[in-house]
Amino acid sequence: MTTMTTMTTTTAPIPHPTAPPTLGATVYRFQGYLGPLNPVGLFDDGIRFHNTFEGQIVDGPFAGGRISGPDFFVLRHDGIGEIHAPELIEYGSHRVALDVRGYVTPPDGTPVPPLAALLEPGFEFPDVAFRVTGSALAATTSPEYAHVNGTTIVIEGEVNMATGALDVTARAVDRPSNH
Repeated sequence: MTTMTTMTTTTAPIPHPTAPPTLGATVYRFQGYLGPLNPVGLFDDGIRFHNTFEGQIVDGPFAGGRISGPDFFVLRHDGIGEIHAPELIEYGSHRVALDVRGYVTPPDGTPVPPLAALLEPGFEFPDVAFRVTGSALAATTSPEYAHVNGTTIVIEGEVNMATGALDVTARAVDRPSNH
């Protein structure tokens, strides 16, 4: 005699956010400078730059610390810049690594020259603030700051491409409460 078993599968409901994410505590705010712009060349997707930046953290739990790192930047043909910046926060004996991705956008009405013009000797960016927006993931082995592991961070600020001045604030996205 053969017995047949029937398997029943149930599908778990797909979770939906009950509200848009809200920004919570400041992780850091830094003021600093983008190093000299180092173009690699003009590629199909835009001009690639390998730059550096550093700054002083002026707000948040790491205030008084230093932030620095490389800035792998692509300025696209539409004038939008793509950021990929592996950052390092140094605060006393604590170290926090961040992987920042985002965009740099020129102010409305700022003319976008052909990218080849940026490679010409004597080219200067306009002395205006470009908007910086992005997100970051953080990692640390410091027990005191382990709460940043697994936290999504929103980056907002400004960079002046002519002077290199940076002013950037990073805030944690609050975790949704369980209902």
